[in-house]
Parts: sequence; C-alpha cells; structure tokens
Amino acid sequence: MAHVHVETWRTAYRGLVPDSVLDALSVQERTAMWERGIPRGGVWVGLVDGEVAGFCAVGPAREPDAAFEIFAIYVLPSAWGTPLSYELARAALGDEQDVVLWVFDENPRARRFYERLGFRADGLVKTETIGGVELKEMRYRFSGPGTRRGTR
Repeated sequence: MAHVHVETWRTAYRGLVPDSVLDALSVQERTAMWERGIPRGGVWVGLVDGEVAGFCAVGPAREPDAAFEIFAIYVLPSAWGTPLSYELARAALGDEQDVVLWVFDENPRARRFYERLGFRADGLVKTETIGGVELKEMRYRFSGPGTRRGTR
C-alpha cells in the first residue's frame, strides 16, 4: 500500500504539488503510517496479479454534516483506466448514502472519476498548504439512493 501511495502521489500530483515534496516521499514513512492506520479498519486493497495495485480508505466523516467519508483512493498509474478504482470504491462504500470526500480542484482526472460515481461538488472549499504551495480542495458529496452510477 505504501508503494502505491507514494507512486500515485508522484504521478497524479506532479505539477500540482511541489517536486521537492513528491521526491521526498518515502515508502518507509508511508508504511509506518499505514501500519498505524490499518488496524482501525476501513481500508480495502485491490490486487493485480497478486500484488497490491490500489487501495481505498474510508470511515466516519470528519465534518458533522455528513455520515461517511472517503479519505483516499489511490491506484497505480498502470491500473488507471481499468475497473479497479470503481471496484474499490463500490466495495468500500457499500450501501452508504451520505458520503463526502475532498479533492484538489486542479485534479480533473479525480474529479471526473468521482462524478462518474455520482458525487457532486457541494460548494465547500478549503485550502491546504503543501510544501509552501496553497492548494484549493473542493468537497464532493454523494447523497440519496439511486444516484451513484459507478458502472463501467
């Protein structure tokens, strides 16, 4: 999972997050982070040829106006365009009906992916500073039965 996390960040966020931050990412540090986080649950992994090629982390929402949150979906670039991301999202979300997530506004690939799942920007925006660069994040929300498409 740590390898997927680092490689996906380096590919997906190049040109958005400073290169110095991306180049400094450590599989060892991400491994320690996930070793602490996985025992709390809410993590699904996707395998390709017996190797972890993606993961999805979910749990109770951090904001009080939503029930559930997707914290991360990362899939190796070699699996982009395959059903793996959709399968991970569907498995992790189950029957949840009030779900939020945050996505960089300058990440059109991720925004299209979430929109295909039935998520829509709900108007909330926040700024995160990474490596001295301010990045705008938009909150996306899925609400109500029958609106999550996610077919592929």
